[in-house]
Amino acid sequence: MLKHYWAYEFTCASSIEGILDEFNRSGPWSWQMRDSAWYGDYLNVRPAKGVRVRIHEFQEGGRTYTALLQIEPESPAERPRIDEVCKGLLAKISAQNIKEIEPYD
Repeated sequence: MLKHYWAYEFTCASSIEGILDEFNRSGPWSWQMRDSAWYGDYLNVRPAKGVRVRIHEFQEGGRTYTALLQIEPESPAERPRIDEVCKGLLAKISAQNIKEIEPYD
């Protein structure tokens, strides 16, 4: 059971590689590109103990992305602070049409 588990959908003109570059240039988190048989290439960061944030390209070539955020029960992190950083990073890539969606797996 997770302490917090939420997701966003957004559009962005940047490629997933461009998002990776901008997120790492902007900080404060250090992102990595990962590969999944299910999701394809995606971005991953574990900025604090028990916190994981992933960015998936939802519609390849269509520049629609999802952000999946989770906080484990033992983590001292709280949603408002993680959300603040995440939304700040989305602003850096000029993300549009940001809306909260149901978390997915």
